[in-house]
Amino acid sequence: MTFLVTAATGRTSSGVVRHLRAAGEDVRVLVRNREKAQSAFSDLDGIEIVDGAFDDGAVLAKAFNGVDVTFLTIGGNPDQVRLEKAIIDAAAKADRPHVVKLSSIATSHDSALLPGRQHAEIEDHLAVSGLSHTLLRPVSFTDNLLYAAESVAAHNSWAGAAPTGRVAYIDIRDVSEAAALVLRDPTLHGKTHDWSGPDAYTFPEAAALLSKILGREIRYVPVSADERRSALLGAGLAKWYTELFVSLDTAAEAGALQAVTTTLKELLGREPRTVEEFLTENATQFTK
Repeated sequence: MTFLVTAATGRTSSGVVRHLRAAGEDVRVLVRNREKAQSAFSDLDGIEIVDGAFDDGAVLAKAFNGVDVTFLTIGGNPDQVRLEKAIIDAAAKADRPHVVKLSSIATSHDSALLPGRQHAEIEDHLAVSGLSHTLLRPVSFTDNLLYAAESVAAHNSWAGAAPTGRVAYIDIRDVSEAAALVLRDPTLHGKTHDWSGPDAYTFPEAAALLSKILGREIRYVPVSADERRSALLGAGLAKWYTELFVSLDTAAEAGALQAVTTTLKELLGREPRTVEEFLTENATQFTK
């Protein structure tokens, strides 16, 4: 089979590419920047690069030519809905590959999570496209904890609007590995896969874990959603990304990110990576 991986230099997609190639699969990547992709995959052979705008019909037609299965994600950004819809439309016009879409466990039209609302709109479009498809719905990525690193390094604390909400963080490396397994196994197609890490932490509990790892006291400082929003905007963060960060807090506080599932463990055949493992590996990020 031939696999197309979109936004292939992204955090999740790049791992998917590597797992597919390690399994000997033919991989084509769709990227905006050819040089970046060549650099990212300089140690791999057998990768075909298609570069250009993700809403360019000619680029997308070339990307989908002869493809059997595609991994659909472009990452969270203000244009995600429009661009993923364009990719879906191009797939429907081409050889109609099976589409494996990276979504979110908090996907719904009324989700407290901004990407959850975006994914709901995209999933609706995918459903009416006539394409066979699979949905991957992980909980929040452990990488999101790194957004607190600068504040922790400077002040031994970080602020947020989710003092009691739990998050069953999942490691991106596990998501990439599991996604590649799903892509390659037709018996796993046509389903919705809800994935989480092995434990759900509150932010104060994550702070206590960091304290143990770093050997100094780290505090989580509760603030209101409005205070969080004002602080982010005051620091110069763009409005859309401000709303993304605030929604990560409000979704956690609403309980939308707390579900612990066993499906990832069953698929990988091992325990998923833990939050403690991730924070230990990245401890220096919280001390710079």
